[in-house]
Amino acid sequence: MNTVWNDIRYAIRGFRRTPLFTSVAILSLAFGIGANTAIFSLLDQVLPRLLPVKDPQQLVLLTTRGSHYGSNWGGNAISYPMYSDFSSHNEVFSGMLCRFPIDTSLGYGNRTERVAAELVSGSYFPVLGVKTALGRILRPDDDRLPGGHPLAVVSYSFWQTRFGFNRSIIGKTLVINGRNMAVVGVAKPGFDGVELGHNVKVFIPMMMMKAQMTPFWDGLKDRRQRWVNAFGRLKRASADRAKASLQPFMHSMLEMEVKEPAFRNASSYTRAQGAAA
Repeated sequence: MNTVWNDIRYAIRGFRRTPLFTSVAILSLAFGIGANTAIFSLLDQVLPRLLPVKDPQQLVLLTTRGSHYGSNWGGNAISYPMYSDFSSHNEVFSGMLCRFPIDTSLGYGNRTERVAAELVSGSYFPVLGVKTALGRILRPDDDRLPGGHPLAVVSYSFWQTRFGFNRSIIGKTLVINGRNMAVVGVAKPGFDGVELGHNVKVFIPMMMMKAQMTPFWDGLKDRRQRWVNAFGRLKRASADRAKASLQPFMHSMLEMEVKEPAFRNASSYTRAQGAAA
């Protein structure tokens, strides 16, 4: 195991010396039968270039491996309750964020179009260290109540192409998926989200998701639905400390989840896999 960790550390140091490649590491919580260690790895889903955020080398993406009794929306996803638990109970991250990409219908003036958007936690911009070119970022207070804060931040490129750099965009109302949302900010130039090929035009508080943005399913409380990408910003703790701190808590969550009513129809084999994952 020491040899494996030495190889991983060497690889990470190599990536740090390569400025044209990604500096984002992924903390992969590897859970499966016989898998009892958390490992660092690099996945293709993360932007293969330097993210225009503060200290991108400190960012890690949490993902699970192994059996899962429920639904998965894309790769590297965990449930929103799991993200919330990690965010509230860890000693290795200075902050955490989550996001979920969606396509939306956006109307402004007499024109409606389909645009790529992201549902983001209120910690999204603060943890990434992304500022605005105009107005303000979304903040944790904007993301506390489901449906309570109809606000949005638009990307710089979208501000340029759709609104012609009109500074009066702040405070204007966009109709997104039939819901009125006030623009509070324009993200800094060059920042279009954290997923390659998904250039985000609009950032919306995550709590708007439940009823307004995706009205046909509720993922905010369901531990069996894994759909959010959760990032953490590592403190100065080593990877070994992050592994040692996060893994027992992950196991305790899984042991709790298999006792929930949703698992009552699961076989004993499935329960054992879920708890051992």
